[in-house]
Amino acid sequence: MIPSERNTHETAIGEGGQGRLRTGYVGVLGQTNVGKSTFLNAILGEKLLITSSKPQTTRNRIRCVLTTATSQIVFLDTPGLHRPANRLGRHILREAFRSLRGLTALLYMVEPWGEVHDLDRETLDRITEFEGPVLLLVNKIDAAKPETIAQTLVAYEATGRFRELIPISAKRKAGLEDTIETLARYLPEGEPLFPSDVKFDSGETFLISELIREKAIRLTYRELPYSIAVRVKWFREREDGLIEIKSELIVERESQKGILVGRGGRMVRQIGTQARKDIERLLGSRVFLDLIVKVRPNWTRSEDGIRQLTDLE
Repeated sequence: MIPSERNTHETAIGEGGQGRLRTGYVGVLGQTNVGKSTFLNAILGEKLLITSSKPQTTRNRIRCVLTTATSQIVFLDTPGLHRPANRLGRHILREAFRSLRGLTALLYMVEPWGEVHDLDRETLDRITEFEGPVLLLVNKIDAAKPETIAQTLVAYEATGRFRELIPISAKRKAGLEDTIETLARYLPEGEPLFPSDVKFDSGETFLISELIREKAIRLTYRELPYSIAVRVKWFREREDGLIEIKSELIVERESQKGILVGRGGRMVRQIGTQARKDIERLLGSRVFLDLIVKVRPNWTRSEDGIRQLTDLE
């Protein structure tokens, strides 16, 4: 942890009384593919968020709850920052900036670029009205040279926007405890916001749809752009304990449907097999997953289509 020089003498909120927690809503903001979802999965101790090496994987503002002995932090995993090329991209970017409303603090994540990335500089100019503390996380330090990490810290410190600068590796789970302890000092005391056993503030169908979408993206990333949406049509538990789920994979064109289905249905079966394993871990029960691929022409170019097929929280 590296305190920002301009705030060295500022003190975060002091340790409080017994029986109360440091609580607040904290946004995780940064460019696409810097590791925001990997970071949150690591600190929560289980796979809750979709991850991919491709940009624009997260489309919604997703709330995750971390409860410790002294704090309860509600994290908002936001869509990755990027320069949008279409209407879906603009929707994703709007969701990212809408997530700043009502936050207590902000974690801004970058990679060890060695300098301030142009897109980060633009973003920092856009969020100047945010009055809460902003902490910088420099992720992926396991894959960078020490001098590059140092250059990155110095460059972002010079922007004057950060209370703390914390090097981490979400993949290696390095620096995560320091991050939580440091962040908690900037949060006010209060009553818990959620029951202690809650880790995710979304319904099971949303989680299921995200797990299916992740597998579809990973298995077809060479052929398909980000025009895949998933809707859970129904979800029911049988008397023998088996959970039956019917879900639709939605694309824009017949050619994309052919890719998702695959020769003889091989691709959609592979997507279903991989997704079912994660869904069974999530639900703690055996699952029968029925996937159907449908075409909804040009849904990423329609505001109504985007809203219906991405705002599924």
